[in-house]
Amino acid sequence: MHPTALRIAIAIAAFACPAIASAQSTPQNVQADADAKEDVKAVAKSAAKDKAIQRVEVKGNYDPRRDDTASKTVLGADEIRKYGDDNIFDVLKRAPGVTVTDRTIRMRGLGAGYTQILVNGDRPPPGFSLEALTPDQIERIEVIRAASAEYSMQAIAGTINIVLRKVVSKPQRDFRLNVSRSPLQRNVSAGGTWGEKMGRLSYSVSGTAFAGHNEFESTRTDTLTLPDGTLAQAREATYRGGGPYRGAVLFPSVSWKLDDDNELNLSGGLQASSHAWASFTHDDNRVGSFGDPDWIDMPGRSTGKQWMMRGEIGWIAKVGGGKLDVKLSGERSRDDNDNATDYFSAGAAHHLARDWDTVYRPRRTSFRAKFTRTLFDGHSLVTGIDASRQRNDDTLDRHEQQDDAAPTHVVEGFQPEVTRLAGFVQDEWSIDKQLSVYLGGRWEGVRTDSTATDAPGTTTNSHVLSPVAQTLYKFPGTSGRQMRFAYTRTYKAPTVDQLTARRYLAALNSRFSADSSGNPGLRPELANGIDVAFEQYWPEGGMVSVSGSQRLISDYIRTRLDLDPDGRWIYRPLNDGSARVHSLEAEFKLPLRLLDPRAAGVDVRASVARNWSTVSTVPGPDNRLDGQTPLSANAGVDYRHDRLSLGASMAYQRGGWVRISEAQTRRQQTRRDLDAYAAWRLDAHLQLRFTLNNILGMDMASESAYDDAGGLSRQANWQRGATRVGLNLEMKM
Repeated sequence: MHPTALRIAIAIAAFACPAIASAQSTPQNVQADADAKEDVKAVAKSAAKDKAIQRVEVKGNYDPRRDDTASKTVLGADEIRKYGDDNIFDVLKRAPGVTVTDRTIRMRGLGAGYTQILVNGDRPPPGFSLEALTPDQIERIEVIRAASAEYSMQAIAGTINIVLRKVVSKPQRDFRLNVSRSPLQRNVSAGGTWGEKMGRLSYSVSGTAFAGHNEFESTRTDTLTLPDGTLAQAREATYRGGGPYRGAVLFPSVSWKLDDDNELNLSGGLQASSHAWASFTHDDNRVGSFGDPDWIDMPGRSTGKQWMMRGEIGWIAKVGGGKLDVKLSGERSRDDNDNATDYFSAGAAHHLARDWDTVYRPRRTSFRAKFTRTLFDGHSLVTGIDASRQRNDDTLDRHEQQDDAAPTHVVEGFQPEVTRLAGFVQDEWSIDKQLSVYLGGRWEGVRTDSTATDAPGTTTNSHVLSPVAQTLYKFPGTSGRQMRFAYTRTYKAPTVDQLTARRYLAALNSRFSADSSGNPGLRPELANGIDVAFEQYWPEGGMVSVSGSQRLISDYIRTRLDLDPDGRWIYRPLNDGSARVHSLEAEFKLPLRLLDPRAAGVDVRASVARNWSTVSTVPGPDNRLDGQTPLSANAGVDYRHDRLSLGASMAYQRGGWVRISEAQTRRQQTRRDLDAYAAWRLDAHLQLRFTLNNILGMDMASESAYDDAGGLSRQANWQRGATRVGLNLEMKM
C-alpha cells in the first residue's frame, strides 16, 4: 500500500469505534443500462443516413440533460460522491426536484408508489436493499420527469433510475475507506473496484463491506378528548433501542465481445447483512387506561439475517440492420427475523410473552428483449418486451403466553405470486437541428395470485395501455434556449399487501394502534399528465430551467381508518374518487467565473419545487394526496482551487397538515438539512475527504389526529437526530 495511505488509514481506524466489526467487500451491480438513446447512437455510427449521423455524433459534447428529447436530470459520479455520503438517500435529498422523507424517495412531493425507483432500468430484485447500496457502486442517477415507453409506466410522479457501474473499458483499481460517527451512530465501510480489459474480454468486481452500531431514542404522546371537552386518555411512551449491524455487497461482471456483431455479458450480485437489536418501551399513563390489561413496560429484542443473490446473462447482437439486446435474469433472497417482546402491566401483575419469527423467501425470473434500429429520415425505432414472475413463500411463526394460561402456537403461511408482461414501441424522430419528437406506447398487464392460511385465495388482473409523446425544440442560433412538452398516461398499481385479504393483528388494538388488511378489489390508479419546460443553457455548465406539470388521477387509492363491526380498529385501502396534482419547478446553476474571472472555481446551484394536489372525495382544507411535500428547495455552493475542494448544501422541506379523510389528518415535519464537505487531493492517487451531515441536528417529528363522534384522538411522535462526522480515504491504484 502507498505509505501515505497507510498512515492515513491508521488515523481513520483510530477515529472509528473499536467495537465495530469488519466485514467483507460489496456491491456494484454491473448491468448495462443501454437505454434507447445510447443504443440508437451505437447503431447510427455503423449505418444511417447523413442526417441521423449528424445528430448522434456530437463530437464529445453530448449532454443528456440538454440533448435528449425525453426530459431528465443526470447526476454523475463526481456529484454523487462529492459529500462522502454512505447511502443513496442522502445523495438524492440534494437532487433537484427530489425529496426524501423517512427513507421514502419522492418526486413532485409524492412517494408511496407514485415515484418509480429502478436499478439499471429495471425494478430492484426481491431482497435488494437500497440502504446497503453505497454511492461508490453508482455510475450515475437519472431523474426522469416524464415517462418513457421503454421503462414501466408505473411512474405518475416520475422515475429515478440508479445506474450501477458497468464493465470497465480500461484497467481500473480504486479503494475507499469511510468512517462516520454521531451520538447515535458509528459506522465503518471499506470497498473498491477491480477491473481489467484483456483483448475482447473485460471483467469487473466491485464490493463494499460495512459494519456499525445504531441507537434510537423517541417519545410518543397519545391523547383522547371526548366531544364535551373532557380529557379521557393521555399517556407518554418513551422508547430506547440500539444494536450492531454488519453486511457486505458484491457485484462481479464479465463481458466478452465474441466478434464484431456479438457480445456476451454475465453479471451477478450478492447482498448479505445481519443485525441485533435490544429495546425498552415504557408507557406513563397520565389520564385513564389504554387496555385490559394495560401494558406499561415492554422490553424487546430482535435479530435478523438477510441475503440476496442475483444472476443475469445477456446477449447483444447486430441483426436486421439494428441491434438486439436480450437479457435473462434470476434472483432469490431470504429474510429471517426473530422478534420477542415481553409485556408487563403495572407492578408486573400481568405478563404477556410474545415471540414472532418471520421468514420471507421471494424469488423472481425475468426476461427482457429490445430491438433498436435507425430508420429513414432520422427516425430511431425501439421495440421490446418485458416479462417476469415473482413468487414469495412467507411464514409467520407465533408463540404467545399470557400469565398462567396455556401457550398458543400459530403458524401462518402466505404465498403471493405476481406475473407481469409488457410490450412497448417508441420512435424518436430528429426532424431537423431544432426539433425532435418522441412517440411511444406501452401495454402492461399484471396478474396477482395469493393464498394465505385461514384466508380465501384471491386473484386479480389489471392491464394498462399507456401512450406517451414528447418534443424538444431548440431555438435557432446559439442562444441556448429550448422548450419541452410531454404528454403521458401513467399508473400506480396496488401492492401485493394491498390486494390480499390477509389481516395483521395489533397487539393492543385501538385507534392509536389499529389492525391492517388488504382489498382484493382494488383497481390501479390512472393518470393523464402534461409537462412543459423552458431551459436556458450557457457555456461551462451554466443553466436555468422552469417547468410546470399536471396529473389528473382517477381511481385514487387511499387508506382509511375505520371501526369494524366486531369493534376492532382497522386500516383498509380503497379506490375513492379522483385527484389532481400540479407542480412548478425551477433550477439554476452558475459557475461564477462567467460573471467575474476572479471567482473562478466557485459554482452555485439552487432549485425550488412547489406542489399542489386535491382529492375530490376528501373535504378541504389541506385535502392533498397523503404525504405530499408542498414545498421543497435545495441550494449549494462549491469551491475548487488546486488540490482543495469545499462545498455546502441546504435541503429544505416544508411540512404542514394533510387531511386524509373526513376524520383523519396528519402533520408532516418541516425540515432543514445542512451538509458540508472538504476534500484534499494529496497526490494523483490519494484524496482525503471530511464530511458533516445534518449539521443543524434536526430531529424527526410527526403528528396525526382522528376526529369522530367518539372524540378527538391525537398522536405525536418525536425521534432524536444528531450531527454526523465522517472521514473518507479515496485511493486509485
